[in-house]
Amino acid sequence: MAVRDAGSIDLVAYSPNEDRVMLVMVEDREWGDKGVLLPELQAKLNTYLGYALDGRLGCDYPAYAQKSIRIELRTQHPPTAREQQFLDLVAMEDLQPRGISFGWPLIR
Repeated sequence: MAVRDAGSIDLVAYSPNEDRVMLVMVEDREWGDKGVLLPELQAKLNTYLGYALDGRLGCDYPAYAQKSIRIELRTQHPPTAREQQFLDLVAMEDLQPRGISFGWPLIR
């Protein structure tokens, strides 16, 4: 699974230390400099947002229904400036107002 598989959730995990659910997407391809992966990334983020907000997370994992949510993009390659700008915009305008945190740690 990866960002290219826009219709799936790659990983659902629970962090007991933070008492929150993490919805994790994985990307192992290089981002390139032309933004070619941005449409796939946007589609994947829409899937994750729908999963979190439309009640499907709570149906699949009833114990997580009332937990806070963090969406993470785990990637082997740092996002370029274009992806960074897109991710900042999504985090600030779409996720934070809905109480969803976001991050993109590098896989090492």
